[in-house]
Amino acid sequence: MGVVTLLALFDLDNTLLDREKAFGLWADRFIASHGLGQGARAMIDRADVDGATPRDEFFARIRQELNITTEVDELVANYRVVYPSLYSAEPEMIKGVRLLRSSGFKVGVVTNGPPSQQAKLEAAGVAVEFDAVCISALVGSRKPDIAIFREAARVCNLPLDGWMVGDSAEADIGSGANAGLKTIWMARGRDWPSDDFVPDHIVDSIPQAVDVILAST
Repeated sequence: MGVVTLLALFDLDNTLLDREKAFGLWADRFIASHGLGQGARAMIDRADVDGATPRDEFFARIRQELNITTEVDELVANYRVVYPSLYSAEPEMIKGVRLLRSSGFKVGVVTNGPPSQQAKLEAAGVAVEFDAVCISALVGSRKPDIAIFREAARVCNLPLDGWMVGDSAEADIGSGANAGLKTIWMARGRDWPSDDFVPDHIVDSIPQAVDVILAST
């Protein structure tokens, strides 16, 4: 193994782990448990906005529109337990992370969200695969604030130098670049949305991102 000199930092949802799949499993269970009719899934997806809607706002909206009687606080609390447990990891992702670490990188997760983000990694069986896991609610900083990247570097005992991989143009790519990191955007079938800045690379999978990172060393 070579001398560790660089970081490889990754977003969590829809980067390392498939949020769309896990959220779909949760939504189907939620619809069944509340006896909701046709059209509920489309409404839930609209309210979710790919995870961007704060969960209290999300549940307040679907509670009203779907005539659910359970209180918002109870819905959120149940969601925080059930939804993370539905995450799984692709073998190719695990292989890629292990390859980076065996090649001399320290690999970290930098994610916005509540403490239950950790439960996603544990449910997927990959919590032990990372040198640092920085969750905004636990470290007191959230992307695009670059302080969360500094914390990941501190935990890894390295300077803030290396790569940021993620699917959000602003939170991952813009803020990663502002932190002095090279950036890789997970396109997920989308076109790059900004005219103000661009990622260093665009990929469709973790293996592709790993190939880019290793080819740069």
